[in-house]
Amino acid sequence: MIPLIVPAILTDNFSTFKEQLAKVSKNFSSVQIDVVDGIFLPYKTFSERDELKNINSEAYFELHLMAQDPLAEIAKWAAVDSVTGAIFHIESGVNVEQCIQTIKQRGWKAGIALNPETPLEKVLPYVSMVDEILFMTVHPGQQGAPFVPAVLEKIKEYKKLHADAICSADGGINKNTIKNVVSAGADKLYIGSALTKADDTDAAHQELINILTA
Repeated sequence: MIPLIVPAILTDNFSTFKEQLAKVSKNFSSVQIDVVDGIFLPYKTFSERDELKNINSEAYFELHLMAQDPLAEIAKWAAVDSVTGAIFHIESGVNVEQCIQTIKQRGWKAGIALNPETPLEKVLPYVSMVDEILFMTVHPGQQGAPFVPAVLEKIKEYKKLHADAICSADGGINKNTIKNVVSAGADKLYIGSALTKADDTDAAHQELINILTA
């Protein structure tokens, strides 16, 4: 089965965000916005949330909160009507159940992300409470970071334990890695630069599909 592919945009520049959104939103109904607070990671993404209301796009937004205080970030995005989900990091130290509840009270889907070095056991108690578990296949915070193959074994282990749960992957997914990620068990792929920075996004997307169906 072909996994769900969602373009991911990571930038500190709102003009760049608009350009990349325009490239991908015509062919994708949902786009992930990477949100970095400058504390959880030494990088900060754009802050013009209110201006999203003025963008002529039919795409829905899924938030990937790379933030030390995901609850504070959720509050900042609450007024953006096109947001449909938020994923926060288990490494943030937030009260996990409270964060899940807060996301769901917004009417959003909830997910938990874990970094490559984080043990799978950290997220297993919460699998039934969320809509997806996101495996970072790079060390997060910068598009183009090197793929971490060791995460594939963690994905396989997770799918053995929870075959019916949605398993997503994010980071370094491109024409060279996509088949291995899907073979490991990923149902949903967040893909950044391989789509958003491609000269021809349509062709890049089709090439990925062709690799998976070959």
